[in-house]
Amino acid sequence: MHRLPVSARTLTLAVALCGALVLSSCVSPAAVVPLTNAQRLERLQRGFDRYWQTIVARYPDAERPEVSIVQIQAGGNLAALLRACLRRYGTTGVSVSSDGTIGVDRSATVSTPAQLENQDIALFTCSVEYPRRDLYNSFLSDSQLGALWDYYVGFLQPCLSLSGHAVSAAPTRRGFIATYYNGSRWNPYRAISYASPRAGDRDILQRCPANPRWISN
Repeated sequence: MHRLPVSARTLTLAVALCGALVLSSCVSPAAVVPLTNAQRLERLQRGFDRYWQTIVARYPDAERPEVSIVQIQAGGNLAALLRACLRRYGTTGVSVSSDGTIGVDRSATVSTPAQLENQDIALFTCSVEYPRRDLYNSFLSDSQLGALWDYYVGFLQPCLSLSGHAVSAAPTRRGFIATYYNGSRWNPYRAISYASPRAGDRDILQRCPANPRWISN
């Protein structure tokens, strides 16, 4: 039986593996259950709670305002609503871009500590009243997070390795799910340094997408 040289067999195996990886990156995970609207609102509320904790860390005596969601909005409507809300609370040095991103210029005005606290509470209040639609839509269920871990470990890590990059060790599947919304979002790309670019790094995001195609956020 004719046998290929070792180098040829290695190349053939690499090509086959690349093909399998590309295919696996396109396939939607089976039996993945997205969050219900009620669960998305619960995740959103947890985010508001974490946001408030950052304010309390700066202003220990701050009183949390009684505020609830008025509308979940996106784009120009969101920007207009946020601007009106911030004006209502008399904030200064605050800008809102067309997509609803809030920017704060602390040097725009000379503020006392009390004014800074009031401004931060106003920012919190308006962010709660008019949360971003893309944030609301971005939350993943535990089964979706499990599928995302499968993608990272089954496709992205090997893809980056084949591109010549050292990749970080993956957390356990259970640990990844448990810590994803606590500020510890592991992604194989985090361990990559571009201090010494490699040939092919220019299109690495096309060959090794950071997220699977079924994730829209």
